[in-house]
Amino acid sequence: MKMNILKWAKIFSLPAMALGLLVFTGCGGDDEEAKPTMDIVELISSDKYKQASGADEEESLDSLVKYLGVYPDLIELLGGSTEYTLFAPSNTAFKSLLATPGFPKDITDINPEIVKGVLSYHVVSGTKLKADLTAGTSVTTAETEAIVVNADGTLKTGSTNQAIEIVSADLKATNGVVHLVATVLIPPSVGASLTPILGTNAGTLLLGAPFSTLAAGITLADVYAAANELPTLTSILAGGTVHTVFAPTNETFTAGQITANTFTGQQWYGIIANHVVLSDVTPAALTDATASTTGKKYNSALTKDGVNYNPLYFYYNSANKQVGVGIFIDSNSDFNPATGSGFNAEIVVPDAATNSNGRVHVIAGVLSPPQ
Repeated sequence: MKMNILKWAKIFSLPAMALGLLVFTGCGGDDEEAKPTMDIVELISSDKYKQASGADEEESLDSLVKYLGVYPDLIELLGGSTEYTLFAPSNTAFKSLLATPGFPKDITDINPEIVKGVLSYHVVSGTKLKADLTAGTSVTTAETEAIVVNADGTLKTGSTNQAIEIVSADLKATNGVVHLVATVLIPPSVGASLTPILGTNAGTLLLGAPFSTLAAGITLADVYAAANELPTLTSILAGGTVHTVFAPTNETFTAGQITANTFTGQQWYGIIANHVVLSDVTPAALTDATASTTGKKYNSALTKDGVNYNPLYFYYNSANKQVGVGIFIDSNSDFNPATGSGFNAEIVVPDAATNSNGRVHVIAGVLSPPQ
């Protein structure tokens, strides 16, 4: 009897073992993670992350893909074989950024070098899974500044939000990993300089895409000013004193074959100060009867030994428009109202920007100070 029991036990044990193996094998197949088939660029561009294809705005990446597409080297970087980690802001994140008071309403209006720097700040070399992002971890970005992981797993950057949430982690690609984030990550250096200038004339000039050459000149001038204990142009343009800027665009500088390196910081300081009037100069003030006859005079912010010494003369002649609205500016006292000759610039877009501390008029021409 004992032998029979053992016999039947052995018989029943064989299918039981086989069934166990099948169950084990089946479970293993279910748990096995599918290998990624798309690189980072392909992944974030896929239908799964397109709002038009049904993805929620909080998890859609259309805006990110659009902005990255402006920079072929970033696309090449994220579409190559080298592994990277991309912190990907959602459409909602970009929408929120552009709604910030004083911030340009369209990213295409922002200096492209600033945009590229911000996008590069979202890229980290190597694959950093969520498990690798432990409290206190600091990861260096392609922009060179670091992102720090807080104790609760949120991210600390140069943004005013010091606890940015990762809303979806470990989206794996063939060349790395993507983490969706709820906020656009701002490099600390950009954040520190951005907040004080938003909504001011400085913000218009330093962030504006049409003014990138002027912005580079301001940066060089500020280095000179700081070294010589002078007020920086940025402090003037972002300060509380109401003023008016007559701003040449990149087109004007290109036409004059002027780049940031054409002038020294000291020269830029004088040139740009000569484009600033320390009062509110409205379009109406530049088109009244006086402006149309004898002209009007305003002192520029250019000083010598602490005294404003260079006046700007404004003449209005709507019948003699050339490239603008007929408001002509003379910065070296040789304009002839009768012939319309000798002017240095013409206002092209009055009130191109009105800010908390003044206004910006776009001009065609450069208001060089007298030699």
